[in-house]
Amino acid sequence: MKTARYQFLFLLLLLAVSCGEKKPVAEPSHPAVKAELTEVGGFQASFLVNTIDVSRLLYGYGTGQTPALDQTMETEGTGAVRITLVLKDLQPETDYRLRLQGIGPDGTEGSIVSVDFTTGAGPSGMYSWERNRDRAPSFADITLVTLGTHNPNPPAWTTERFASHVLYRDRDNKPHWLFDAFLCIDGWDAKRNLSYSITSNRYSAIKESWEDLLEAWLGTNGALLKLDRAIEDAARELGAPPRPRFVVMTLPDPIMFQYFHDKHSSTTYWGSVDGKQLDFSKVEDQELAYKWYMDAIRKRFHELQMKHVELAGFYILSEELPVSPSFYKAAGESYSQADIWNSQYKRWEQLIPWVSAYAHSCNEGLWWIPYHLAPGYRVWKQLGFDCAFMQPNHYWDTANQHPMSKTVTALKRYKMGMEIEFEYSLVADVMKDGRWGPDGAGNMTFTQADIPALRGRLREYFEGFKESGGYGTLPIAVYSGTDAMHQLASSDDSGDREMYHELCQYIIDSPLKEP
Repeated sequence: MKTARYQFLFLLLLLAVSCGEKKPVAEPSHPAVKAELTEVGGFQASFLVNTIDVSRLLYGYGTGQTPALDQTMETEGTGAVRITLVLKDLQPETDYRLRLQGIGPDGTEGSIVSVDFTTGAGPSGMYSWERNRDRAPSFADITLVTLGTHNPNPPAWTTERFASHVLYRDRDNKPHWLFDAFLCIDGWDAKRNLSYSITSNRYSAIKESWEDLLEAWLGTNGALLKLDRAIEDAARELGAPPRPRFVVMTLPDPIMFQYFHDKHSSTTYWGSVDGKQLDFSKVEDQELAYKWYMDAIRKRFHELQMKHVELAGFYILSEELPVSPSFYKAAGESYSQADIWNSQYKRWEQLIPWVSAYAHSCNEGLWWIPYHLAPGYRVWKQLGFDCAFMQPNHYWDTANQHPMSKTVTALKRYKMGMEIEFEYSLVADVMKDGRWGPDGAGNMTFTQADIPALRGRLREYFEGFKESGGYGTLPIAVYSGTDAMHQLASSDDSGDREMYHELCQYIIDSPLKEP
């Protein structure tokens, strides 16, 4: 027993001595890499790459099983780092493999990981403006221009009406470029009484309806040629704009049912593409309709050869985008029943990422403006939009259902631009004839006596966007009804003129605005 006791004491002594003399030894790093495909189009693919203790990322891609790791990207070297990796110059509808390996700060090699992906359908070719940029363009502000074919007063966009959106003369009569971009939008086909967006109280638009939109905007006597002339007129005074004035074209919804409220109504009502009758119960046929329309827009822009107007991309018309519970859960966002209502019949989580990928494969963008806190606004980034704007809907809010504080909170959290909203009910020169203006429910509520309050609400938009932190960092959209921007600009009423100056100065003074 004594021997065992002495042996134990000897071991303790050795341990104490060794602990006192031991010097710290650096543990070898164990570099790790994980990659996730986030977007794929016809010509490029984007990945989110998470690395741990990687100072150098090796990667390679190709159509074979073991592409060489022949490209290098330096990283921060320690800890967890997230990298966006974009592969370009791919071939449409082709199977690829991406291989990655992390190298630690001490040269330790991590395991090689692979991601297989297939590129989507790409355009048959790129137009000059698309080849001259490497991504979708951005802009500081955009004005909504509604086609107005359903409203005979005014009947159409003219060069004069566009001029009020193109050029602003300040209080000293000094001219300035006003809006960077123009959103061409319309909600229904008045000729046939059909809807371009999903609704339960009107039949769905058909291919001929979509073709009429193309002609109205991009025909040889279309509205956008008049926009180009308005910009040319302004350029004679200001010189050429600092960059092209961008146009965003609205995409009608490829609605599953001819009458959405009746889930037994036809799904083959729309028409055909290249001799194929489309069936909107099939998501691939809905995508084919989108592709046909997007390509038709791109082709017409090319054919018109406008001097100052350039296509920036596309816009999703529906102001609410319900998606499935699983989509919200994957995004880490909460949802209510309204957020998922009828999502299985709308398929936005399939259609919009496809549209986004196709647009991006053409170096075009995709935008969206939901109504106040509409289904889908929490997941606008995950759906694939380049930017989304929130409608506060505060201008028409007589029941205080849409206080600006709610909008400000949403803008801060989800990093959205804001839509400034007003219409003719704000314009004293228009309202002086005794007409009434609608509230948010469409009831003819506002009179000339309400103009001071409506102007106050418009100023709340200005302050709310500043409070959100978005002013100067995120773009502004302006909705002015059918013609209110031009009505303000041309009014002789002193209050109207002052309101017009405040609005335009707010637009041109944004730090996001190019000189």
